[in-house]
Amino acid sequence: MKPVRPKFSDPPLIERAITISFEPIENFAIGHYGLFWQDILADFPVSETQPLVTNEKERFSGPQAVTHMIQLLPQDTLPRAFYRNADRGELIQLQPDRFSFNWIKAGDHDEYPHSEATVDQFVKLLDRFEAFLAQHGLGPIVAIQCEITNVNVIPVSDFGGSFAMPGAIKIPPAFSDEPFLRPESAMLATRHLIVADDGSPVGRVHMHAQPSLRVSDGEEVYRLDITARGAPLAPERGGVLAFLEVAVSAVNAVFLATVTEDARKVWGEQHGH
Repeated sequence: MKPVRPKFSDPPLIERAITISFEPIENFAIGHYGLFWQDILADFPVSETQPLVTNEKERFSGPQAVTHMIQLLPQDTLPRAFYRNADRGELIQLQPDRFSFNWIKAGDHDEYPHSEATVDQFVKLLDRFEAFLAQHGLGPIVAIQCEITNVNVIPVSDFGGSFAMPGAIKIPPAFSDEPFLRPESAMLATRHLIVADDGSPVGRVHMHAQPSLRVSDGEEVYRLDITARGAPLAPERGGVLAFLEVAVSAVNAVFLATVTEDARKVWGEQHGH
């Protein structure tokens, strides 16, 4: 697979999350959240508690219908911990079967550090977590799923469009021949299989583009979320890294296929670099 690595001087990306889910860590207890925080406190001084999230697993046989489930958890279920750095631009999410690193655009002048840097930071932080587990006799982790999510926010006004006809995203307009019907908004969702050289599926890419309002100022924007998810491509750490390499290309390829050429110019696409 040829890597897909576009470069932009001012991309619309506001957040990237890199996640590994694994078999639940046996004997992981509430106190371990605090002990791990002590290990990373100098770099991540802000801690929060959040509800657990359910790990989604891509399957390639049987029905693939989208379902919404309500999960009832026992009272003694452990929470999810957030650890943030001082400027809140980096986030670790931890629960007994999931570890995530998020890069977040904390200010208007923050520059996205590009795929290689975010993956490298994820790996370094995962190394620290695995060292912590070994120190407390809790490891090793057994990876079952990996994913990368990019969150893009695109102001409609930047392209002179509207929710019905955004100028940055290739959304078919919802036209009608009836004079009493006027298109007001449109959204787009796609799903792609990630296939190996032999044609077998190894993952999936989910894309959702939908109208939204920016929290900071109420401006009309399109939120474009792209997630690539699949199992490690081989045992141990090498398989995780191999899938993340593919996932970066998959997310990038879907992004490029979803946005317009005009938008890519506005964001400063750098050809030949």
